[in-house]
Amino acid sequence: MSIFQGFPALPPPEDTPLCVINEVYCCANSRYGNISTFTNATKNHPKINVTRDIQHHKVSDENISLYVDVEDKLLKKITSVWYKQGFLDALSLAADQNINRECPLIAVTASYVLKVANLFTAFRYFIQPHLKDIGPKIVSKYSRSRNWNSAPIKCLDWHPHTTKIAVATADDNVRVYSADVAFVSALKCKAQGHVSSLSWRPYSASEIAVGCEQGVIVWTVDPNSMFTKPSSSNAIVLKSWGHSPVTDVSWCPSGALLASCSAADPALLLWDVALGTAVPLRRVAGGGLVFARWSLDGTRLFAATSSIVFRVWDTEAWRPERWVARGGRVVAACWGPNNVMLFAAKGEPVIYALTDTPLLNGGAGVGAGGAARAQAVLDVSRAALGGAGSGAGGEAAGGPVLDMCWCPRGRYLALTFEETHLVAVFATTQLHTQLKITPCCLVRGVGEETPTTLAFQRDFAEGACLTVAWSGGRLQHFPVLCSP
Repeated sequence: MSIFQGFPALPPPEDTPLCVINEVYCCANSRYGNISTFTNATKNHPKINVTRDIQHHKVSDENISLYVDVEDKLLKKITSVWYKQGFLDALSLAADQNINRECPLIAVTASYVLKVANLFTAFRYFIQPHLKDIGPKIVSKYSRSRNWNSAPIKCLDWHPHTTKIAVATADDNVRVYSADVAFVSALKCKAQGHVSSLSWRPYSASEIAVGCEQGVIVWTVDPNSMFTKPSSSNAIVLKSWGHSPVTDVSWCPSGALLASCSAADPALLLWDVALGTAVPLRRVAGGGLVFARWSLDGTRLFAATSSIVFRVWDTEAWRPERWVARGGRVVAACWGPNNVMLFAAKGEPVIYALTDTPLLNGGAGVGAGGAARAQAVLDVSRAALGGAGSGAGGEAAGGPVLDMCWCPRGRYLALTFEETHLVAVFATTQLHTQLKITPCCLVRGVGEETPTTLAFQRDFAEGACLTVAWSGGRLQHFPVLCSP
C-alpha cells in the first residue's frame, strides 16, 4: 500500500489547502478563501507575490554580445569581452579573422593559442568531467529549486530568530521582508549575478550570505535603516580562485564559520568573514561540492558532491566519514534532532536516514555491504490519489525526490518531487533510536502552479510553518498548528 493513501483527501480543484489545526485539514476557495478564517498565527507574516512588475530588467546571457560596440577598436573589444565573458571568449574574438581584420598576425597567433588552450581544457575535462558545465549551467543543473533558470523565486531563507525572510528573485535581487517593518530592502551589487543560495547568520540581525556566480557576498543590512536599497559598501565579496560559481552557502549554528560549495571545486571552503580568509577542506574523490548542511548542534557537517560520494565531517577534529550512495548523487538532505540526517539520492523515491554513529568506522555506504549502512525510512514511490470524487481529480503524488526540509523541532518533514507537483508534509517522531514518519497533509498550488522551493520558518512557536514558493511568484505560508 502506498504511503500516500494515508493522507487526507485533497479538496476540489477550486479549493486550496491553507493550514492544519490539531490534525484538521483546513481548505478554502482559492480565489476568495483566506487563512485568517482559520487562524491568526501568520497574521503578521509578510505577504509576498513576486510579479514581473517589481523585478528589474535583467540582461540575458544570450544577448550579452549585443553590448559589444562594433565601432570600438580591437583592443577595446577584446578587453570588454574578457571582462564580461572570460579569457577564452576574448581569445576566440581575437582569433576571428572576420572581426580582426586590422591585425591578421594577432588573429593567427590567437588561433594557435586558442588551440593549445582547448587541448588543455579537453584534458582537464577528461580528468574532472564535472567542470564541463560552466557558470549558470552548473547552478541550474544542481539547484534544488524547480526550473531555477526561469522561476520568479530562485531561493529563500528564514532568519533564525525573527519573522524575517530573504527571497532571491529572477532579477538576482535579494529582497528582505520583515513583520516588523513595512518597507522591503532590495540587495543588489554588480558582482551579484545568478544567485543560487541564501543563509542568514545566526545571532545577527543584519548579516546574510548570498551564493552567486562570482563567489559569496555577505551583506550587512541595518534593520533600523530606512534605506530600501543599501549601497554596495554594505557588502563584502568573498572570492577564491576556482571556487565559482558558488552553488550553496550555509552558516554554522554558532555563526562563527560560513561554508561555501561550488560544483566546479572539490574543496569545501570555511570562511572567516571578518578576516576574509578561507580554509579549504579537500578530498580527491567525488568531484565538485554541490551543497553542505550543518547539524543542529554544529558537531557534524554534511557535504554532497556531484557524484555518488558524500561525506560527513566531524567538526571538532575535522575528520570525514566517506559514504557512497547506491543510485545517483545526493540531491537533498537535512538534519534533525539527535544528529539524525535524512537524505535522498537522484532518481530514487526513497528517503534514507543516517544516525549519529562514530566517525571513521570503516563502513561502506548505502547498500555497499559494509557494517555501517544508511537505513531506508520512507518510500515515496509515485501513486495516483484517486478520481474526481475524492477531490484529487486523478492527480499523482510522490516519485523521485527534488528537495526536502525538516522543521527545527524535528516534528514535520516536507518533500517536493521531480515529476509531481504536490508538496507532501509528513509528521515525524523519534522514539529512542527509532524514527517514525506518518502522513500529515498535501499542499497544492492554485491552478497550474508548481512548487519552486520551500523552507520551514525557524522561530515559529505555535508548531511549524512551511513556506512554499510557487511558480507564479506567490509565496504561501502554510502553518501546522498543535495545541500545547
